[in-house]
Amino acid sequence: MVKKNNDKHKIINYPDPEDENFVNSIYKKREFQFHRIPKRKKMETYEEIEKYREQTCKVDYKPRQQQAILSNLINPETPYTGVLVMHGTGTGKTCSAISIAEQFKDQVKKYNTRIVVLIPGPNTRENFKSELLFCTGDTYLKNKDMIQQLSKAEQERERKIGIYSSLQNYKILSYKTFYKKVLGEKILEKKIDTDNKIKSSYRRNQEGEVERELVVDKINNMDNSIIIVDEAHNLTNNEYGEALKKIISVSQNLKVILLTATPMKNLADDIVHLLNFIKPNDDQIKRDKIFTGDKNYLMDLKPGGMEYLKEKARGYVSFYRGNIPFTFAKKIDKGEIPKGLLFTHVVRCMMEPFQLESYENTVKNFDDSLSKTSSAAANFVFPGLDATKKKLVGYYSTDGVNRVVSQLSNEKENLLKLINKQIFKGKLTKEEERNFMYETESKTINGLILNLKYLKYFSIKFYKTIMRMSKLVEGDKGQGTAFIYSNLVKAGGMEIFAEALRENGYLEYQENSNDYDIKDNTIDYKTGKTFSQMQKEGNLSDFKPATYLLITGGIDDSGEELPEIKQKIIREVFNKPSNKYGKHLKFILGTKVMNEGITLENIKEIHILDVHYNLGKVDQVIGRGIRMCKHLAVINDKNRFPKVNVYRYVAALKSGLSTDETLYKKAEIKYILIKKVERGLKEVALDCPLLLYNNKFPEEIEKHKGCVKPTLENVAKGKKICPALCDFQECDYKCDGVKINKNYYNKDGYRPLDKKEVDYSTFNNKLAKVEITSIKNNIKDLFRFKHIYSYSEILDKIVNSMSDHQKELFDENFLYQALSELMPKTENDFNTFTDNIFDKYNRAGYLINKETFYIFQPFDQNEDVPLYYRNKFDIEYKNQIPIENYVRQKYGEINDNETKNSTNIDKKMKKEKGYNFDKVMDYYMDRDEYNIVGIIDKNLNKLASQDDDLFKIRPPRAKILEKKRGTGIPTLKGAVCSTSKSKPHLLKLLSTMPNVTSDEITYLKKSTRESVCNFIKDKLLHLEKYSTSSNKNKMTYVMIPFDHPIYQFPFNLEDRLKYTIKNLKSIINRDIDYKTIKGKEGTFLKETGLISYTIELPNNKYTLAAKKELEQEGYVLKDNKWIIKVN
Repeated sequence: MVKKNNDKHKIINYPDPEDENFVNSIYKKREFQFHRIPKRKKMETYEEIEKYREQTCKVDYKPRQQQAILSNLINPETPYTGVLVMHGTGTGKTCSAISIAEQFKDQVKKYNTRIVVLIPGPNTRENFKSELLFCTGDTYLKNKDMIQQLSKAEQERERKIGIYSSLQNYKILSYKTFYKKVLGEKILEKKIDTDNKIKSSYRRNQEGEVERELVVDKINNMDNSIIIVDEAHNLTNNEYGEALKKIISVSQNLKVILLTATPMKNLADDIVHLLNFIKPNDDQIKRDKIFTGDKNYLMDLKPGGMEYLKEKARGYVSFYRGNIPFTFAKKIDKGEIPKGLLFTHVVRCMMEPFQLESYENTVKNFDDSLSKTSSAAANFVFPGLDATKKKLVGYYSTDGVNRVVSQLSNEKENLLKLINKQIFKGKLTKEEERNFMYETESKTINGLILNLKYLKYFSIKFYKTIMRMSKLVEGDKGQGTAFIYSNLVKAGGMEIFAEALRENGYLEYQENSNDYDIKDNTIDYKTGKTFSQMQKEGNLSDFKPATYLLITGGIDDSGEELPEIKQKIIREVFNKPSNKYGKHLKFILGTKVMNEGITLENIKEIHILDVHYNLGKVDQVIGRGIRMCKHLAVINDKNRFPKVNVYRYVAALKSGLSTDETLYKKAEIKYILIKKVERGLKEVALDCPLLLYNNKFPEEIEKHKGCVKPTLENVAKGKKICPALCDFQECDYKCDGVKINKNYYNKDGYRPLDKKEVDYSTFNNKLAKVEITSIKNNIKDLFRFKHIYSYSEILDKIVNSMSDHQKELFDENFLYQALSELMPKTENDFNTFTDNIFDKYNRAGYLINKETFYIFQPFDQNEDVPLYYRNKFDIEYKNQIPIENYVRQKYGEINDNETKNSTNIDKKMKKEKGYNFDKVMDYYMDRDEYNIVGIIDKNLNKLASQDDDLFKIRPPRAKILEKKRGTGIPTLKGAVCSTSKSKPHLLKLLSTMPNVTSDEITYLKKSTRESVCNFIKDKLLHLEKYSTSSNKNKMTYVMIPFDHPIYQFPFNLEDRLKYTIKNLKSIINRDIDYKTIKGKEGTFLKETGLISYTIELPNNKYTLAAKKELEQEGYVLKDNKWIIKVN
C-alpha cells in the first residue's frame, strides 16, 4: 500500500492489510517500534509492585503506548482508513480515539466538516465531553495545573469554556439521532381492523418498501471526515448499523474508528458485522465461511473458518487486554459452580414455597432469553387474591403489581387475613397484619412485606442480597461500598429493592444531610448498628446513616438517560477518596442505564440480581466497578491487593438446573466460542507484538500453566480449568506471522530491534508528535523543582525517563523541538502560547535560553531579572491562589464592600490579571455571530502602556447545539488583528460589512494595516451597539469583557436596557413602577442623534431604602425621580 507524501513529493510505503507479513512490517517501523511495551519480569516483592502501580496509575494524563500506536496508525500521514479498537474496560479507549481524531483537526477545518462521535445515549455523551478535556492536556482546558485552586463555580466555568472550544471540532450524536439523519424514521400507521382493534404497521410504497420520514438536516455523506463509534458492538444486526454502513459506503476519505471492549455482544458472528464496517466494499467477510448455520448457542466454527477470519481481520484490529495485574482490583467470584455449569459461579437461592410455585408457573416454556415476566417472578412475587378471592396466588411484573394494588384498595382486609393464614399460619399479630402491605402514593407496594423478617418468603434474592450488604461494616466483612444491579426497574426490579432497603433502615441519599429522616431503625454506615442502639450507647456523635442512590434513568430521544444530577453525585460524592468506605454514600442501585459509560471507584462488592443471556453483558456490568487504577484509595498495608466480591444470584431448585441456571449454561457455551474468536483476533492484531507484554503476564502464565479447556468431563475430573481471562486456553501465546516469528521471536519473546534494523522510511516529525509532547511534559515537571537547567542536564533527565529500547531510538532533534515550543518569541507566539510551565510556587511562565542554559521565565517578571530574585517568591506580589477562593469554599461568600470601595489598587497588578471574560461567556455562547468577530482584550505586554487594549479578530464559532458545522478556529479570543492578518485580507473582510462604503475602502488602501484594524474595530463596535432584534441583525460583532473601563457590558443597547432593568429589580427586590423612554441622545465617535434610553422610577420609601445601591449603579435623583441614561 502506498501513500503520496505531498511535502516531499515522493511515494512512501506502508504494508497492505492483505500482506501476510503486515505485522512484521509494522513492527519494524520507527513510529511504532518506539512505543513497544517491553517484557517485564515477574514481580517478587511488594516494593516492585508499588513502583509499578505508581508508574502506571499517574493522575496526569500522558498517552499510553497503545494510544500512541493508534494515533500513528490512523493518521493523515498513513493510508489506513479504519480500525477496530478492541481494548478492555477502563483502559482508555476513548482517549485512544481522541488521540487519533486530534491529528485530523486541520483536515476537518480545511473541508469544513466535523469529527463525528456516535454514542449510545446521554451518559456516554457527558463522559466523552469529560474525556475530551482529560485526554488533550491544555489544548482545550487551559492552565489545567491551576484549576484545582479555583472555586467550584470557576472550575465549572473553565470546564464549560473548554468543552465549548473542543466541540467546534467534534459533533456528538446518539445512535438514534444518527440513524434518523441518515435513513429517516419509519412512518408508523395505525388502522382499525375488522375486529375493531387498532393495528399498527409501517407504511409501504407501491414497491413494498417501508416509507421513511423526510429529514431536514439529512446526512448524505461524511466525505473528508472521521467517525468514532463508541460501544460499537451495539450497532450489529440493527438499523443503527445499517445507517453506519450506508454512510461508510457512500463517503470518500472517511476514517472509521470502532471502540468496544466486548466486540461480540451475543453471538460470535457479531464480529463479522463489525469488521465489515471497516473492510473495503469489495473485500467483505462472508459469515458462512466461518460459522455453522446455527444462529443460537449451538453455533460453532467451520473447518478452516478461523484461518479465514484471521486472514480477513489482519491489519484491522488493535487489541489491548486491560485487567492488568496489580492495577485492577482482583475479581472474586462468590458462590458455587452448579453441576452442569462449566465455570460460572452463582449464588443459588432456594425459594420458599410461595415464591417457588409462582416461579415454576412462569418458566414452563422459555428460550434463549429470560422474559421480563419470569425474571420478575425470580426476583419478587407479590401475594394477591385469585379469581375466587378465597386463595392466594403470586403476582409479578407491572401488571401483577397493579392488580395487587387494586386489591389493596378494594379487598385489603380479606387479602391481609389470607396472607396471615396461608403463608404465616396465623402467627402475625393484628398490628403486623394491618401494616403488612399497603399502597404507596406512587402506586407501588410497601409495608412489613419488605422487612427482612418476612422478605425471604417473597424474594429470596433480595433477602440474601441485603443480608450480605449489611455485613459491609467494621467487625464483620469490613467497611466498604457496593453496586447492586438488575435488568428490571419496576416490579421485581430496582425500585422495589430500594423500598426494601428503606424498610430495613437504609436511607436514600440526600445532598443536604439535614434532609435525612432519621428513625430508630436507621443504620449507621460504619458499624451497622441502628440509631436507637447507638443512642443507648451514647455514641450518636459518630452516627452517620448508611445511604443508597437509586439510578433507573429515563428515556429521551437518544435513548436511556442517567440524570446529570446523579452522574454528578457519582463523580463528586461516591467516587471521592473520602467516601471509600461509604461514609457519604454506601450503595449504588443501578439498571441497564449504567451498563456503559459509568465508573464506580473503590467498590468492594457487586451484586447482580438477575440472569442475562450474554456473559459479555455481565462483564460490562462488573466492569463498572473493576477498572484500571480505580481502587488506589483503599490500598494500604492491610489491604495491598484490593478484591471485589462478585455475586450472581439465581433462583435454584433442589434437584436439577433451574431456568436461571440453564440460561447461564447456554450463555457459557456462547461465551466459549466468543473467547475462541477473540484469541484468534489477538494473534493477528496489528499491534500484537508491540503490546503483547501488556496482554499476557508472567504471574498468570505461571499460575495457569497446564490448565485445560472447560468441558463437563474436565470439570467432573476436577482438572484446572483455563480462565476466561486467557480465553479458556493457556495464557501464553504468540502472534501470527511466519516472518515476524522467524526474525524477531526467541525463547524470551519478541526482542526489541537494534537501531540499524528499524525502518525509518515513513517516519517524520508529525509521527513523532506524541514523543515531543512527552518530552515537553517531562521538561515541565523538571521546572517544578528548579528554575534553571543546563541543556546537558535536561538531556540526561529526558533520556533516563525512557525505557532501554526507547533510549536506543531517541532522536535529540525532538528535544530541540520541544524546547523551542516552550520558548515563545513574537507577540503572536505569546497570544497563541498554550504550553504554560509552572514553577514550585505555581507561577505560570515559559522558558528563555541563555547560552547553554534554559531558565524559567514567569509571565509577571521581566526577562532581565537576576537569578537570585527568580528563586525568591515575593509573597506581597500577585498571589496565584486568591485567598477569597479558599474562604468561599470553606466559609461561604465574602463580604467584600471594603475591597470594592478601595481605590488604592496596583495598576500593574490589574494589567497582568487581564480582563474578565469568564463572567460574560454564557451571554456570548447563546448568541449567533457575525462573519467577523472582534475581541477587545487586555495587552499583557509588559512594555505596553496601562490603557492599551489589543484588538483581535476571528471567524465565527459554531454554537454547540444549533449550528451544523464548526469553523475550527483555534482559540476563543482569536488573533491580534494588526499582526495575524495581511492587509489585502483585512480589506476583503471590510468589503463584506454592511456599514462600509467603497470610498472608505479606497481610502484605507493607502493606510497602514493598524489603521485598517482600527477602522474595522469602530465599524464592528457600531454594529454591536445599535443592532436590534426587530431589524433581525442582532448578533455578536464584538466581544466586550465584563470589566472594561470604557466599553460597558453588554455593549448592545437593547440588551443593556434589559440588563439594567433586571439589575434594578434585584436591587429593589419587589414590583416597582418604572418607565422606559426611548430617545435620540446617543453618540458614537462623531455621529450624534443616535438611539438612547432613559429609565425613570419614583422616589419612594423602597427606592430610598436602596439609595446607596442605586447611586452605585449610576442613578441620579432629579425632580423626585430616580433617572439613569442608557446610551
